[in-house]
Amino acid sequence: MTRGKETYSTELKVEVDPRAKFTMEDRKLEFDAAMRLHRLLGEMSFDVDRINGVHNALAERGAKLKGDAVFSKRLQELAGKVEAMRKKIVATTEGGAITGEERIREKTTQLYGSILNYEGRPGDYQMARIDSLKKELDDVAGEFEAFVSKELPAVNKTLSQKKLEAIQPIDRKAWDAADADSGASAPGAGGFFHERD
Repeated sequence: MTRGKETYSTELKVEVDPRAKFTMEDRKLEFDAAMRLHRLLGEMSFDVDRINGVHNALAERGAKLKGDAVFSKRLQELAGKVEAMRKKIVATTEGGAITGEERIREKTTQLYGSILNYEGRPGDYQMARIDSLKKELDDVAGEFEAFVSKELPAVNKTLSQKKLEAIQPIDRKAWDAADADSGASAPGAGGFFHERD
């Protein structure tokens, strides 16, 4: 503290509240569980941005096509398939939280809040829930990767023939760089979940 020309200092001891009944092991387990969910939300953000990017590109290319109603319809159908994947991750019903719609994101943020609001050891059911939510997200990510490898090569070949840009989902390196350029930290590292509708 500085007062006028005088500066005063003292040692400040920071310690755990002695009234708390949680052990350091309990606190570590709580922190580790919270960070697992934090990383899961980061992965979720990346997956949704990749899906959105491909969906928007399919819709945009379809709108640019002139004189090929069949291929345009095919692109719109594929965009619908990709949108269905996104709906498995995030609630999309108009009205937001008041609709009661819950998908992987909503379930994960609820669990994240529950663990953060209690300083003690997470319950076994909570730890198991983290695993199940990760599995659900991995399943959707796997479905999207299968779509990319199966559907996009033929789509891109036809787009090239029509002098239209190929569709490529953003990779993690480019996504992290875009997040850094926007002034936000990467969700997987230090930021939080966001979704671009």
